[in-house]
Amino acid sequence: MLNNICLSLVRYMLNMEKKHYRYVSNISSLSIKLNWNMKNLIDSQQYKEALNLFDKNQSIATNITHTLALKAATKLMNYQRGIYIHRQLSIQSLKDPFLLTSLIHFYMQCRRIDEAHKIFSSIENKTVFMYGAMLKGYMSNNMAEKVLELYEKMSIEANEVIITIVFNACAKLCNEHAIQIGNRAFNKLQKSFLRHRNLLSSAIDMLMKFGQVEDAELFFRQIQIFDSFFCGIMMNGYKINHQPFECLSMFEEAKQKNIQINLIMALALVGACAQIGMQQTSRRILHQISHLQNNLQLRNALIDMLGKSSDIQQAEKIFQSITQPDLFTYTSMINAYTRNGMGYEAFDIYEKIPNNLHDSVSHICILNACSHSGLIDQARTIFKKIPRKTDVIVTAMVDCLSRMELFDEAQELIDDYEVSNMPFLGMYMALLAGARNHRQIVRSEKVFKRMKNLFPEKKSALISASILLSNTYSSVGDYQSAEEERLKRIQQFGNNVKVGLSWTEVGDKIVRFKAHDRSHPQTNEIYAELDRLSNELKQHGFEFDSSWITRPIKDGESVESVLCGHSEKLAIAFNFIQQSQPSFIQITKNLRVCGDCHRATKMIAQIRQCEIIIRDANRIHHFHRNGLCSCQDHF
Repeated sequence: MLNNICLSLVRYMLNMEKKHYRYVSNISSLSIKLNWNMKNLIDSQQYKEALNLFDKNQSIATNITHTLALKAATKLMNYQRGIYIHRQLSIQSLKDPFLLTSLIHFYMQCRRIDEAHKIFSSIENKTVFMYGAMLKGYMSNNMAEKVLELYEKMSIEANEVIITIVFNACAKLCNEHAIQIGNRAFNKLQKSFLRHRNLLSSAIDMLMKFGQVEDAELFFRQIQIFDSFFCGIMMNGYKINHQPFECLSMFEEAKQKNIQINLIMALALVGACAQIGMQQTSRRILHQISHLQNNLQLRNALIDMLGKSSDIQQAEKIFQSITQPDLFTYTSMINAYTRNGMGYEAFDIYEKIPNNLHDSVSHICILNACSHSGLIDQARTIFKKIPRKTDVIVTAMVDCLSRMELFDEAQELIDDYEVSNMPFLGMYMALLAGARNHRQIVRSEKVFKRMKNLFPEKKSALISASILLSNTYSSVGDYQSAEEERLKRIQQFGNNVKVGLSWTEVGDKIVRFKAHDRSHPQTNEIYAELDRLSNELKQHGFEFDSSWITRPIKDGESVESVLCGHSEKLAIAFNFIQQSQPSFIQITKNLRVCGDCHRATKMIAQIRQCEIIIRDANRIHHFHRNGLCSCQDHF
C-alpha cells in the first residue's frame, strides 16, 4: 500500500520535472529521461537493471533518481546498496521529504529499526507519509504496540493509509488498549475514507477480531459492497468467532448473487464446516469448491475439515493426492486420525515424516494421538527421543499418563520440568482432568489448590479447574461439596456457565438442541422417543449414573429425567423420529460428553444397530453396532 503511494509521489514529481523543464535551467532533459527509464524498470520489477542504470548515470542524478534507486534497493532487500545511496546524499538532499520517506521505508524493510527511527526523530516537520512509513515499518517488523504508541503521538491528522495500518495493528493485538484505540478510530472515520477498500476491509476484520460481530455486520451492510473479497472477510470473521452457521448463510447469499468463490471464502467455509463437523455438509462443500483444490493450503484445511467430520476416507484421498506433503499436511492427517481414535494409523504417518521436517508440532500431535488411543508404551518411546522437551510437549505426555491413571509418573514429569522452568498451567489442567475422569477427590483438591497458588491471575483457567473439581465431587455423590465449590466460584468469578449444545444434520438441515430443550416443533415426539430409548436401555440392564449430575436434583426431577435431557440424547432421539431405522447418526457437541451419555450411546448403537458418531469438545467417538466406542473409554 505504502509502496504504491511512494510510486505515485515519484510519478507526480516526474511530471512536475517535465512541466517545468523549459523554465528550470538546473534540471536537464537527460535527468528526466533517466528517471522515467528507472521508473519503468521498477514498474516491470527489473530492480537490478534499475540500479545498474543508476550506477552509470550518477553524475546527473536528482533527488527523484535517488528515491527510485532506494526503491529498487528496498525491493531487493539490498542493505549495502541502500547504505551506499544514503551516503551519497547531500545535506540539501536530506531535506527532501520524499527522499526521507523513502529512506525510512528502506531501513524498516531491511529490519534496521534504529536507523529508521533516528532519521524520523531528526525530522522537524514530519509529513503524513513519513508517519505512514514508520507505522508500516513497525507492522512489517511485528511491532504492533509501537504502531499504536506512535499513532497516539501524531501531531498531524491521519490519512486513510495510516488509519488502515492502525486497524490492522489493533486487530493483531486485540487487547484492551487496542480495542479502545480501534473503536475510537472507527467511530471517527471520515466519509471520504469510505471509498478506500483496504480501509473498509481492515475495519471489518478488526471488528470481527474484537468479537464485535454485530458492529461488523452493520458496517458491512452500510458500505454495500458485496463481492468475493468482502464476503471472504465476513465469512472468516464468522469462523473466528465460532459462528459457523452464519458463515454458511453468507456463503449461500453469495451463491444467490452469483459471487465467484475465491480462496479466502473457501478457507473460511472449510473452517466453518470443520467447526460444525457434519459429513453431509462437508461433502457438499467439498464438491462446490473443487475448482480451488489444487491449492496446498486449502487441501490441508480440507484434511482438517474431513477429519473433524469423521470422513476419514475422504481425508486420506486428499492426503494421498499431495505429491510433496509439507509438515502441516502430515500433522493435519495425524490430527484427523487422532480425533477419530486411530492411534496406530497416526503413528504410521508420523514415521513417514522426514527427519528434517520434525519439530515440536509433530511431536505434540503424535503424543496426543497416543493419549487418545491409550498407546502409553509408544508415547514413552517417542517422548524419550525428543531432544528438546517444551512446556507443551511435556503437557501432552502428562495428559497421556493421566488418562491412563499413571498420576505418580505424570507428577514426576512436572516436578522434573519445574526444576529448571517456570510452572506451566496446561500440565496442571491435564492432571486435574485425569483426576476427574478417575474420580480421585484428594488428588483433585491438591492439584486445584496448587493451581490457585501458582496461577492466581488466570481467571478463565481457574473457572474451568473449579468446574472440574466440582464435577469430581458430584461423581462420587458429594453434592454438598460440589455446591459449595460452585458457590465459591460464582462469588469469585461470576456465573460463567457455558450452555451445552448439540447439533445434527438430517436431510440437508442442521438442527440444534440445548439441554432439556423444548423449542423444537416436534418436541412431544422427541421426548416420547426418549422414553422409548430409556425403557429399552433399562430392559438391557442399563442403570442411569447419578455421579454425572453436577447439580442438586430439583422437585419433580429424577436421575433419569435429568440425564435423559442432555442435548446429545435429544439429538439422537430426533434422528430416530426422522427415520425409523437409520443406519448412521452424526452429532456434534460443544462440551465434553458425560460418562452416562457415553455408556448409554454405546448401548443404543447396539440395541438399534445404528452407527452413531458424536464429536465432543475433546475428541470424536465412533459408537459401533457391537456396543463399543472407538475411544476405548479413554475420554
